[in-house]
Amino acid sequence: MVDPTSDIGEDVDEADAPDCAVCGERIVELPTHRVIATVEDGQIEHTHFCSDDCRASYLE
Repeated sequence: MVDPTSDIGEDVDEADAPDCAVCGERIVELPTHRVIATVEDGQIEHTHFCSDDCRASYLE
């Protein structure tokens, strides 16, 4: 998986791109890409979304 703090739209192979946590779409060069970072058991978890709509759906 690509470092979520990197420029996700730059030279990311589809096989290495994150999937949207809601719809499963591969996030490759997608300007609507959103990430939520949380801490669980001392580890940072990154949840990726392809759009604001998927992010909002996840948070409901």
